[in-house]
Amino acid sequence: MLKLYHFCTSTCSRKVRLTLAEKGLEWESRHVDIGPRQENTEPWYVALNPNGVVPTLDHDGEIIIESNVIIEYLDDMFPDPPLRPERGYDRARMRIWMDRAEHVIHKNINAISFNKRFLPRLAEKSEEEKEEIINRLPNPEKRHEMMRRLKAGVSVDDEAQAEANIAVAMDRMEEVLQGSPWLAGDTLSLADIAVTPFVERFGANDLANLVDWAARPAVGNWWSRIQARPSYDEGMNFPDPR
Repeated sequence: MLKLYHFCTSTCSRKVRLTLAEKGLEWESRHVDIGPRQENTEPWYVALNPNGVVPTLDHDGEIIIESNVIIEYLDDMFPDPPLRPERGYDRARMRIWMDRAEHVIHKNINAISFNKRFLPRLAEKSEEEKEEIINRLPNPEKRHEMMRRLKAGVSVDDEAQAEANIAVAMDRMEEVLQGSPWLAGDTLSLADIAVTPFVERFGANDLANLVDWAARPAVGNWWSRIQARPSYDEGMNFPDPR
């Protein structure tokens, strides 16, 4: 039995749901509210995932955390259809994109989302309440960074630099996709899945330059094919049960 602890609009949760959908796997949903209720900081959840983030996979009582680890685990345990290339070189390319999605794209879209998404959710709370919410985060590095942002703010220049960092990754995508239908070869792989939720988030955050497909036509073609896959709606558009 697969149980997924996840949040409806979480990019990393979407990454895992896309993988589950591509493989046609049945799974049980455990929706974790990372919004106002902050269920991800409750002791019962932190006992499952010490970082206090989603998603978390429970496979017959064995717990796996970190979305990139989870999707590779799913391909290990349920190899049909395969979502990793056969060639070792292409697998290395796949993992580079998985790493880039996490440590470049995710990192920078997270900074942009602070003003656009995090602060509006807390608009009616006092500064003391905001600090209390951040202090509940179990990961000390994340707690420190979020408190720094709350105190110092994320400036227009900070947002511009974050967008520029993402644009470099998108330009690299354009280069790769001009010579290959998918990011790690001739078939869709975990590389494409790892990037997909963040491309959707660019549009949600009104980052028009990052979704200008006239400037990056190969990425635009890739994006159209991603959205046309049956897995897209199933993995990306999970209903909010709140």
